[in-house]
Amino acid sequence: MDNRELQEQIAKLNKTALQFANRCGKFFFYTESSIYDLEQILQGYHEDLRSEKPTENQLWSMASIWGAYLGETMLRNGLRDKGFEWAVADGSPIPVLRNGPAVITPIDKVYKRFVNGREDNVVSLLYSYASDCTDGPIVIR
Repeated sequence: MDNRELQEQIAKLNKTALQFANRCGKFFFYTESSIYDLEQILQGYHEDLRSEKPTENQLWSMASIWGAYLGETMLRNGLRDKGFEWAVADGSPIPVLRNGPAVITPIDKVYKRFVNGREDNVVSLLYSYASDCTDGPIVIR
């Protein structure tokens, strides 16, 4: 997938996230405060997992939508200025945020949030990148 295709895919996923958020009574503007609302939405999905029993494909599809929003919010709130951009990691179809060897995986984080619950809240990812994510080969998950 080339960069243009990747950017189009991310834009589509973000558009879907905004539509889903609106249906939940939330209005997202790629702000830090919207990540708290996103966390509430993801908790609802986590609680529904027991009764709904979605397939792995359904889980990854939803994780891609909400993870794209999380990643784009991180980019717009400082990570782009630090040199991060959307990329596809070697051998994986899942987009990541990359700056050289530093990789942040917002889509994986949302998937883990669905499965593990509050212990993998997405607010923690938002704050964990702020201080040192450009100083070497680290991976924030």
